[in-house]
Amino acid sequence: MSELRRREVIPVIVTYAVIGWLILQIAELTFEPLGMPDWGVRVLIILTIAGFPAAFFLAWLIDLKTEGIMFDLPLWPTPEQINQPPTRSAQVFAVVMSLVVLAGTIGLTVYLHQTLPKPDEVAEEQQQEVPRLAANSIAVLAFENFDGDSNTDYFAAGLAEEILNYLARARELNVAARTSSFRFKGQQIDIREVATLLNVKHVLEGSVRREGNRIRVNAKLIDGEQGFQSWSAYYERDLEGIFALQQEIAAAVVNELSIVLSVESVNQLNDTPSENIDAYIFYLEGRERLRSSRDSDVLETAKQLFSQAIAIDADYARAYAGLCEVNLGLYENSNNTEDFSNAEQACETAISLNANLSSEIRVALGRLYRFRGWYEQAIEQITQAIDKSPTSPDAYIELGETYLSQGNQEQAKSALLRAVDLKRNYWKAHEALANYYYATEQYELSAQTYEIVTRLAPDLAIGFGGKGAAYWMSGDIDKALFAYENSLALKPSRQALTNLGASYYYAGQFEKSVQMQLQALELAPDDHRVWGRLAESYRNIGNRDEDALKAYAKAAELATANLAINQEDWLTRARLGMYEAFSNRLDDGIDLLEEATEQSNRHPEVLYYFALVELISGNSERAIDLLDEAVLSDNSYRQFIGMDPDLKRLSANPRFQSLLQNEEGLKLQ
Repeated sequence: MSELRRREVIPVIVTYAVIGWLILQIAELTFEPLGMPDWGVRVLIILTIAGFPAAFFLAWLIDLKTEGIMFDLPLWPTPEQINQPPTRSAQVFAVVMSLVVLAGTIGLTVYLHQTLPKPDEVAEEQQQEVPRLAANSIAVLAFENFDGDSNTDYFAAGLAEEILNYLARARELNVAARTSSFRFKGQQIDIREVATLLNVKHVLEGSVRREGNRIRVNAKLIDGEQGFQSWSAYYERDLEGIFALQQEIAAAVVNELSIVLSVESVNQLNDTPSENIDAYIFYLEGRERLRSSRDSDVLETAKQLFSQAIAIDADYARAYAGLCEVNLGLYENSNNTEDFSNAEQACETAISLNANLSSEIRVALGRLYRFRGWYEQAIEQITQAIDKSPTSPDAYIELGETYLSQGNQEQAKSALLRAVDLKRNYWKAHEALANYYYATEQYELSAQTYEIVTRLAPDLAIGFGGKGAAYWMSGDIDKALFAYENSLALKPSRQALTNLGASYYYAGQFEKSVQMQLQALELAPDDHRVWGRLAESYRNIGNRDEDALKAYAKAAELATANLAINQEDWLTRARLGMYEAFSNRLDDGIDLLEEATEQSNRHPEVLYYFALVELISGNSERAIDLLDEAVLSDNSYRQFIGMDPDLKRLSANPRFQSLLQNEEGLKLQ
């Protein structure tokens, strides 16, 4: 105790406590008016308490003398120091210590106030990180089929789709696309997860049981954030009342969401379809088949179903639109102009029966115009279809394919990526994107995207056929042949057979090529492309010149008919030029190829065909010029030039030999 008195520690601590208490009182009264944060006072209290040990230690160590600050060492007194009188100024030291603590505390508080985020800012950032779902957003899941017959799944799905279409008519609602919400069909998944994935606040789910002429529907509206059921209803109706039932469920959902609708939206919701119920059921099944595959046999089945719907209800506009799309799909597979004429007639009938043109009719009409080469009219129709159904991936697919046909690659890519984004497990969207990559000479990306198609639709041959074509163009012949074989194993198709025949042609196996092309003709007897490849195979076999001329004549006839439908089809025009040139009508062939070259903006495939024609006309140097330009545009054509039987006659030409050098200077075989 004597040492504490000598060093005047106790007066320092008492003075420090009094001044600290006064500082805290002042802070409590002044921090709030000065705009300091509430936690500033808490920080000041903590630092003041923490300053007590520091004040004690410094009071023991430091001595304030007239000469200035002196350190009283050693820390423990010697015998000589025990009887020395105190020389400290405890009050001054305590004041200095308190002021230092106060200045440091206030400085630290101000610094933290400026640098740390404010509570309201933190709340705002958290709100931005987890955005609130829009109250008007909803997804309609595919209803479950409880009647025990998987063959009637389309009926339950169709009922849910029609309810979705009703809700989508109201512009005040944000409705997830059918193809986005229906992908969860048959999956056991938490509704909150579904809502998160689709970015919707509400989810409508339900089940359907059909027994004879009676249907029972259980519908439930789920809060997507909380996962609890906010509304449910049970309905039992005769089958004839299905349209009124769809409308009733849609109206009940809108009422539950408490969304104020415009007069136009109310009128749209109150517009009851006048379709015959039996025709409607055939229509639903036809649409399901149309979406499931591009194979001709599946399309033929869909065609029969739409025709049955029309036989029941001759004024069924949507069934005519479906019939239009089916016939266009058949025309795309076979190049049979009769299929196109049937499509055109069906679309015209749909237009005459539906003055307002539903989105289904506009998409079908847009596709018809694309096949015609009327791209501006097609874009106009599809854009209006998207206005009616803004989340339809099928509409965006058609828009992208139209832009691509028009030569507008950037807009084509944007539309197709939007289609993929709307439903990432929709094989048709990925197939359209793969076709885009192929058409724009991005063959590796095309093969990768076709790989996704084969994973999403492993039972469809079209994905493997497209993948084979992409691998072929990228120079990976082994993978191409493997993909073609997989395609044929699933289902023989014109595409796989004729492409496999082409691989035999370039390998010099002309008899096998002929066999493949003849098999392809059994599936597509009106496809000029197959007839043309058959002709070139015959031409390279001894004593088959007459067969080659007959095949070229048939190819030219069919290609001319296709050009009558679409004058913008430069690829068919270029092929027709080849058919004419090899049929001893050289001048006509050159005229057609010159027009196709200009029309295609000098596409490498057209240049390749033109080089073959220049070669038979005796213009070898001109042929090499064209081949060189084709390779500069797309290097993948180098491999075909090196294998083409017709170009073997140029093998001694130094310019041709130089052309066959790849980037490493190695000659391609």
